[in-house]
Parts: sequence; structure tokens; C-alpha cells
Amino acid sequence: SDKANEMINYGRNVEASVLEKTRTLNDDEKPRVLILFNYGNGTITASGSKFFGQYWIESAGGINVASELSGQAEINMEQIYEWNPDMIFITNFSAVLPEDLYNNAIDGHDWSQVKAVQDGQVYKFPLGMYRWFPPSSDTPLTLMWLAKTIQPELFADVAMNEEIKNYFWQYYNAKLTDEDVETIYHPAREAAGN
Repeated sequence: SDKANEMINYGRNVEASVLEKTRTLNDDEKPRVLILFNYGNGTITASGSKFFGQYWIESAGGINVASELSGQAEINMEQIYEWNPDMIFITNFSAVLPEDLYNNAIDGHDWSQVKAVQDGQVYKFPLGMYRWFPPSSDTPLTLMWLAKTIQPELFADVAMNEEIKNYFWQYYNAKLTDEDVETIYHPAREAAGN
């Protein structure tokens, strides 16, 4: 329980630190973000409001383009074209990888006209002790990573690789190599489990 309480306190400190910086941003300083919660078999599900994605995006300094939708909401390409997000994040509940969007490799869906794809701003959520999209023991790292990715200038001082290594050592007694950290950042397609 001591270790768990330490993790909770660390997480609360990370959240306070991130919010202190992002809460002062104006809307025109925030990128418009889409989280693809699940994407497969021609179906696209976004993370709307009243779901984890809303917290992640707003806390990290972005605007959730799907906020008018509730929970896990099914959407289509026409809706995505209308939103034209600046950034796209893909969870590990989907086997789709950023390169699938960059290479326009998904039959029936043309991603080439979407701003996030054109600008190279498509990201896969990392995978540590568990998938980083839902709350987990790695939640403080998730918020830190998202903040640094969504607001890179604001969080330029965050050494993410070192934060991950220190966290895994302190809380899991696991000494990570640079290669281990890269594996966390780039989970395999099979991590989706479907």
C-alpha cells in the first residue's frame, strides 16, 4: 500500500504540473485532436465526451473534435473530413498503426486529405504495463507523454525517456534500456488482441 500511495501522489503531482501549464492556453493555441478509440473492419469509433479521451485531450492542452459525441461513438470519414483534426491518436484497442493512415492503406477510407495525416501528426498510444489509453498504473506517464506530444514547446523540458525509465525503476523495480522504451512507444499491431 505504501508503493501504491507513492504512485498515486506522483500521479497527482504530474497532473497538477501539467494543468498548471495547459490551463492558461487560449483555444487558438490548442490543436484540434481526434482519438480513434477503435478502428477495424470498416468501423471507426472516436472518443467523445464523458470518456477518457476528453480528459486526456483537455488536460494535455488540446481540443477534442469529438466532444459533441458521448462515450465511444461510431463516426465516418465524412465526419473526420469535416473536423479535419490537427492531430490523431490511435489507441491500442485498434490494430491500426500511424503508417496505415500515412500510406492510405485502409480500403475504402481516404486519409490523404486529413490535416493530421498531411502534417505527420498521427500517433499510436504507447503500451507499458497496460494500454495507455484507459486509466492504469502508467497513467502519470500517459498524461506526461500526451502533454509533451500535444504541446511540445510548453513541455520541452520534459525528458520523456528518462521519466519512463525512472518511473519503471522506482515503481516496478524494472531497469529499462533505450530499446525497451522504444518498444513502449511503438507497440506491435498484435497488442490490440483482435
